[in-house]
Amino acid sequence: MEATIPTTDSSDVFSISDQALSDRLHFVQEIGFGNWGSVWLCRPKLSSSASTKGQKLAVKLVHRSKTSTTAARVRSLWNEMKIVRQLKDDPHPAVIHFHSFVLTPSYALITMAYLPSLIPVEVEESKAREWFRFLLSGVDFLHRRGVVHNDIKPANILLSNKNVPVLVDFGFAEKYDIDSPEAFRSNLSYGTPEYLSPERARGLPHDTRKSDIWSLGITFFEILIGRTPFENSDGDQLSTKEDLEKYWQRTLRGNWIGKWKMTTGIKKLLQRMISPSADLRCTASQAMADECWRPSRESLNSHRRSSSYTSSVVFEKDMAKLIDRTPSSTRSVKEKLRSPPGLDSPLSSRSDLSSRQVTKFKSPAAKAGTPRRRPSQIPLIPDLSPIKASPPVTPLRSASRKENTKPTPRGGTPATHRKALGVLT
Repeated sequence: MEATIPTTDSSDVFSISDQALSDRLHFVQEIGFGNWGSVWLCRPKLSSSASTKGQKLAVKLVHRSKTSTTAARVRSLWNEMKIVRQLKDDPHPAVIHFHSFVLTPSYALITMAYLPSLIPVEVEESKAREWFRFLLSGVDFLHRRGVVHNDIKPANILLSNKNVPVLVDFGFAEKYDIDSPEAFRSNLSYGTPEYLSPERARGLPHDTRKSDIWSLGITFFEILIGRTPFENSDGDQLSTKEDLEKYWQRTLRGNWIGKWKMTTGIKKLLQRMISPSADLRCTASQAMADECWRPSRESLNSHRRSSSYTSSVVFEKDMAKLIDRTPSSTRSVKEKLRSPPGLDSPLSSRSDLSSRQVTKFKSPAAKAGTPRRRPSQIPLIPDLSPIKASPPVTPLRSASRKENTKPTPRGGTPATHRKALGVLT
């Protein structure tokens, strides 16, 4: 059975030759890889504009072949593009923006801005608070538009050059019809184990928005403390089924373990976000309205004298400015990839993605003012877990926290087809 990517006349979807891809993009260095494909740092070759000269792009690339596995990966990549591109006319600074989807005889790829800095952990609360508000605003933005991320964690948050946290890796994302009675309902269990809500970890029927909020709360805790609230202070490996069960039992009890320090306001907010009961868990909009963002009368006077203090009004103005500056769908990089529109090459495979599996990757820990206390598998750029896994999570797909080894940069070109193509140099 053949599954094809839908044809389209959109200005951000292109079907070109391998040679045309080589003429337009210089593949500088491979910065992430797995058996699903790779992520590359690229630069446009054909740049006549001073504004795009030296521009860096991140390119998520999948090799095409006539196998069901490869076709499923391409289909997943296209699904990711479809979800994110629906947001392009009303962008949010805390949500990654895709430039284009490109299909060649040998490759399928997504181009996006290159954001090299991963959000740090063990950060002072005064520094992290605005990050939290941006991320809450971004998640609320997604949920109001029927999108759930399904894999929120520090590894999927990068910092822009304006120090704005950007949520990336929509490989697990789902888009719902918000008018449907079944909107946001699921009983699937996939994602990264440490960040799974109790109901999602066990494959119970659940509201995926509430699972996003759980993951975001766990992420906030880790950004502040350097570990999740249910890990021991020296870190848990979670490398076996027994380890995972112990961890998930802690999430059911809801009691934070180990040492941690944060203000009362943030603590109460995180307790609302990380409630074991989904019914008691707050929504993103409720978290945005939490009283912890309203400074007390005592702190207001001192904060008014501080240039680092940002009121709610200032925050909203800054947000508006960032949205105004968010690149639109007419970014010049599209001109570098222009070709006859449409995705007319068939992919010989089934379109069912039920057999998709998550591949784990190793890379350096996040740079931070204070080093991480435990190692972690942290990707450097958007999306190092592209294929969703709908079966229940197993130790083979767990985010086991072992040594941090950076994937050896191979540079040059996508290796799988290098000999066959002889063009991507």
